[in-house]
Amino acid sequence: MKILILDDHALVREGIALVIRSIRPDAEIVQAATCHQGLQAAAAQRFDMALIDLQLPDMPGFVALERLREHHPDVPVVVISGQEDRATVLKVLDLGAKAFVPKSADAAKMKEAMQALLDGRVYLPDSLTGDAPVRSKSGPQAKWNLTERQLEVLSLLVAGLPNKLIARRLDIAESTVKIHVSAILRELRVASRTQALIMVAKAGISLPVS
Repeated sequence: MKILILDDHALVREGIALVIRSIRPDAEIVQAATCHQGLQAAAAQRFDMALIDLQLPDMPGFVALERLREHHPDVPVVVISGQEDRATVLKVLDLGAKAFVPKSADAAKMKEAMQALLDGRVYLPDSLTGDAPVRSKSGPQAKWNLTERQLEVLSLLVAGLPNKLIARRLDIAESTVKIHVSAILRELRVASRTQALIMVAKAGISLPVS
């Protein structure tokens, strides 16, 4: 597994890297201090996940997230930020981030978050999910009436991939993806992708590897 950590504070990057290596000692971690460096790294190699801060010296606000999603939409992005109000969290999810981890989290909570993400689960702050999610022992099939293909689509959907890339990844028509997405939202009883991501986080389930 290859992971990009994008944050302008070396101490923060090293702390996140230590947490990841405590769970996955074999993880290959690349660090970058600016959005420009992160985009260069992402252009040169394929990452399985990117963890980024919202505030970077060369990109204001949400621009770094938008730029990374624009150029590398197939890389799941996790935002780790000191801005953790509900509006900020919802906006980063709307922009295609897979998960949000507040920087205020202590070491144990950070490890829990990283373990969830590396296991294929979604992690969001308690302000959106209520109590911390408990991993389902029965799995998503038992919780929701979804087919194996719909579970694959859901996994890619919460990873932030647009319909066009989901279709390419699964080798199906984009129109078929739209049908699956509609069925998924209906089964989860939500109206948007962001709400679906929150629902998956609340359920604490593991989805197929995207």
